[in-house]
Amino acid sequence: MDKIRIVVADDHEVVRHGLRFSLGVERDMTVIGEARTGTEAIRMAGEKRPDVMLLDVKLEDMDGPDVCRQLLAASPKTAVVMLTNYGQDGMVLRSLTAGAKGYVIKDIELAELKKVVRSVHRGHSVLDPKVTRPVISTAAGHGARADGGHGHTHPTPSLSETDLAIIRHVANGLTNQEIAARVHLSPHTVKGYIEKMRGVLAVRSRAQIVAEAMKRGLI
Repeated sequence: MDKIRIVVADDHEVVRHGLRFSLGVERDMTVIGEARTGTEAIRMAGEKRPDVMLLDVKLEDMDGPDVCRQLLAASPKTAVVMLTNYGQDGMVLRSLTAGAKGYVIKDIELAELKKVVRSVHRGHSVLDPKVTRPVISTAAGHGARADGGHGHTHPTPSLSETDLAIIRHVANGLTNQEIAARVHLSPHTVKGYIEKMRGVLAVRSRAQIVAEAMKRGLI
């Protein structure tokens, strides 16, 4: 069985070593490197091409969004998960628009973090329900873009009631299977709706779908 190859980027040694030990005991995971700074994380992404990067949203030399954008340029297939504290909603949103697959609060249970790693490795995006609403509200209030500036007014796209219902469920952190049960569709069909909405809203992830919908006043 191929293991999920992980790099941990955090400026606290205790956090890095703790995650290395906790994730390394899993049969399907291996931590292939640690980074203390954003510069190190970007270099390591280019050299090691990890499957998953656990990235602190605030490193000592660079902000998380800048690190995320540059490391994805070096290793486009790496799934980036931001590690954040409360009160950093704007930073997290910028990271998501920079291409991060999701974010988790640092007080997350280890069992849940392992589920997140497996989920993003399978290609899913992960929104922590505890801070989804504040983050999306930041998007609606400030119109943040990937470059940290302010968005321009976009034409309102045509989305059905089913589209909007699915977006609301995504905002609440539900999986495709959970959404399917609520809107009476198959998980495969829900996935198709989400893929379509990525194109309609010109975004790349589930988090960005919700942020853009809120910013445009659709939900």
